[in-house]
Amino acid sequence: MVASRKTPLQEEASVAEKRGRGRPRKPDAMTNAQRQAAYRARRKAAGSVVTVTKNAAVCADGYDELVLECDRLRELLAQARRSAAPPSQHLTSNFAESGASGVLAQSLPPDELGLDDRRLNLTVAGREFFSLERLAAHFGLSKREVIERLIWSADARVSQSFGNDNAAFNRYVEKVTKK
Repeated sequence: MVASRKTPLQEEASVAEKRGRGRPRKPDAMTNAQRQAAYRARRKAAGSVVTVTKNAAVCADGYDELVLECDRLRELLAQARRSAAPPSQHLTSNFAESGASGVLAQSLPPDELGLDDRRLNLTVAGREFFSLERLAAHFGLSKREVIERLIWSADARVSQSFGNDNAAFNRYVEKVTKK
């Protein structure tokens, strides 16, 4: 059997006859805009009027009032902080002397519970990063030791501030365990 070859004109004709995908459009088909206009005309002729109402959220009005109240209270708090007497020079210098220097000069007490190390990924601002580097270099400690000593000291001071108030201390400890 001999295979027949199509001439270039025959190939062109077969390509031109190729139909597009999907169902062909009817000659009297309406566009979407025409269909919508016809729907509105039918609804109008039927006498039923469609009214669109916007229900304003009731909480939106209350929300604006709450935001204004919050801003007002923040301003009052800022004014109260500005008007508060600055700490005395004695407290400031005493804290500077015994604060970070005293904490970083002391070694941590032994870990009586023998808890294992935990990983902490920490991102800090550039200013605090360079402060940490300066503290570590000044006291001859690693950055980890600086952070551990500062955290331990802050926790110890907060724990001591409760005095004999066991309920307050328990609330302080339970805040972590409830998470």
